[in-house]
Amino acid sequence: MTEKLFSKTAWWRQWLMPRPIDGLAAIFYAGVLIVYSYMAFSGYYAEVNPWVGGTVMAVAIALLIVIDRLEYRHLGERSPWPTTLALLLVRMVIIFAASLSDGLGFVYRSLFLLLIPFSFFLLAGSSYGLSGMIWTIYLMGRWGDTIRELSHNASSPPQPPPGPRIFDLAFFLTLAFIASIAYLIRQERTSRFRAEQLLGELETSHRQLQNYAEQVAELATTEERNRLAREIHDSLGHYMTVINVQLEKAIAFKMRDERAADEALKNAKNLASEALKDIRRSVGTLRGAPEKFSLAQAIAGLVGPLESSQMTIDLQIEGDEADFSRQSLLTLYRAAQEGLTNIQKHAQASHVTINIKLEDQQASLSIVDNGQGFNPASLNESKQESHYGLQGIRERLELVRGSFKVESAPDRGTSLLVTVPKNPLALMGG
Repeated sequence: MTEKLFSKTAWWRQWLMPRPIDGLAAIFYAGVLIVYSYMAFSGYYAEVNPWVGGTVMAVAIALLIVIDRLEYRHLGERSPWPTTLALLLVRMVIIFAASLSDGLGFVYRSLFLLLIPFSFFLLAGSSYGLSGMIWTIYLMGRWGDTIRELSHNASSPPQPPPGPRIFDLAFFLTLAFIASIAYLIRQERTSRFRAEQLLGELETSHRQLQNYAEQVAELATTEERNRLAREIHDSLGHYMTVINVQLEKAIAFKMRDERAADEALKNAKNLASEALKDIRRSVGTLRGAPEKFSLAQAIAGLVGPLESSQMTIDLQIEGDEADFSRQSLLTLYRAAQEGLTNIQKHAQASHVTINIKLEDQQASLSIVDNGQGFNPASLNESKQESHYGLQGIRERLELVRGSFKVESAPDRGTSLLVTVPKNPLALMGG
């Protein structure tokens, strides 16, 4: 029973006051009806039957409430301006018609007329000053009529009845109060609309951030996959290539030069051990605990197993690597590793020169061979598997803001020049 009563009360409350402003309008409607009833039954409106006038007032108030609720239910708080103005005109017609029955003889003294500026102030907002000025001019005109009456009867000026004058003053003050309340309500409604708009924008931004987070996660996964691919290719690819060359040498010299074959097998074993160490270094880097890296030692360990009677290597290192970032030094090492691997696979060179310069702001690596060379235009054919290593060099150099250049021609050898900054993070910060 209590729940049914509560639900009925909630339904009526939802109908009568769906918004806070409707509560204020209802209080004003009730105030008009109470003031009229008091003055009518106290004999102030002697020329009008209070029951007839009261009935007209009650019907007018009911019509105004119905219009308010229908407008809110079907159009919301942001109804189109043509519809809003049309409904305002309908309200004005109802108010003027009802004001003729309040017994004051002319519409200007009706309390009910205060609903017109209240509605217009609430709807127009920024135009409340214009509306207030119109009503002020109207009231000043009423006072002007009184002044003219006094000037025509200067010999024996009659005293104006205090009741209507006080009523006009109260009417004006009430008008100013209602204009202020309507303006504040409109400001609150504008702030609420703005808050709702900001909330919608916040939700949209939240969804966009979620999408960005997913994209960043995908990019991070792709970058990690590419990094692992580079590590596998640069380390294992190089060692497997050199080990394969040494094993082929051992097979070729097994019957002709047993000592050379044994030396090739020993080199292959040493290279396998170096490959295992390199894998451990890579795993340590991935785990965030990299070992101390020395470019000079790494390059020397890279060159030693490759030197043979078929290919000689000259290595020159100038400068101090102490202040260089690990990332820059490791990039140079991987570039040298890839360059020597390609020479082993494709160049058929008999002599290689490696020159490393560690300068104040950058480091450079130069590898020159006297092999068969190739057409550099073929590097653009990215689908060739043999060029994946050079693609890995490009990606590594992009990460450290470095550069590389390849010069070659058929039967004229190949030169590779790689340049990296001393500290890539300093460049990114600048």
